[in-house]
Amino acid sequence: MMMRGVLLTAAALLTLGCGTTKMRGDAEDDPALDLEVAADPPAEAEDVLEVTEDGEADDVEPEVTPADCPVPGDLGAGRHDVNLAFGGADRHYIAYVPDGYDPAAPTPLVLNMHGYMSAAWQQVLFSDGNAQADANGYVLIYPDGLGSSWNAGTCCGSSASDGVDDVGFLEHVVEDAAGRLCIDRTRVYATGMSNGGYMSHRLACEASDVFAAVAPVAGGMGIDDCSPPRPVPLIAFHGIQDSLVAYGDGSDAVQDWLFLNGCTVTPTRTDHGGSYCDTYSDCMGGVEVALCSLDPMGHCWPGGSSILCLPGIGPFNDDIEANQLMWDFMRRYTLP
Repeated sequence: MMMRGVLLTAAALLTLGCGTTKMRGDAEDDPALDLEVAADPPAEAEDVLEVTEDGEADDVEPEVTPADCPVPGDLGAGRHDVNLAFGGADRHYIAYVPDGYDPAAPTPLVLNMHGYMSAAWQQVLFSDGNAQADANGYVLIYPDGLGSSWNAGTCCGSSASDGVDDVGFLEHVVEDAAGRLCIDRTRVYATGMSNGGYMSHRLACEASDVFAAVAPVAGGMGIDDCSPPRPVPLIAFHGIQDSLVAYGDGSDAVQDWLFLNGCTVTPTRTDHGGSYCDTYSDCMGGVEVALCSLDPMGHCWPGGSSILCLPGIGPFNDDIEANQLMWDFMRRYTLP
């Protein structure tokens, strides 16, 4: 009963907690969205660690290369909460280290960002991805945005209106995690829901030297000037019935990437029940771009938590298991 209570509480918040094209500007624009979500995760977290922005804390290690593994004081398998400072603000992320993690073996990392008015601990529940991390052997990092938002350009909330340097923060999170775990820096990836999906697009545009591939879920392109120095592999997921971030916004963002990556206009379609993925393979640099369209589906994570996909943001669809499919896609790419 306690877990169900936590899920239902998170569900109520997530009904409002995803970034949308209707939420450009601060939450003050809509009184119904004027709630504060605590970034603090549930009490069952295994560790809480502190680090300052300048990296002078005793337990912070420099950038990790394979020769540096294992790192001193490696976190080890399990869930860990990390508090750190960046840009003059106190920040936080959750690290989920998979079962079977080997401190001596460089391990891939996937950044998973929450939606607008949501939080890292809610994204853990909403995307329901830890089991896939265990099965496939990668570290999952769930960062918290300031004001429960990310500055993805036009979206969303106070982070966007205040010009928060979230690209810099998320690069700093990867750097910090690599000082605590044996991370393969050539296999770092990003995904996110809604506002987090928008942020995934921005990272692909502005931090392609850190992130080898990205997988936005229910997100659009929030910046006008996207000019990465290399082709970036991308797989996107979007519900056709999404009433918060329109399917067309996600589709338009994929079209942007087809142009940026020099892809041909003829995709290969793979059916998944009533849903499907269109994959564009003839792109520069040997990368691919894919759009997985779920029908019927609203503003939810494909194959994620059905409990948290409430009627107001649903319907839910698990024709496609996004966590597994995005990993199958991203794992094929490493940084050049």
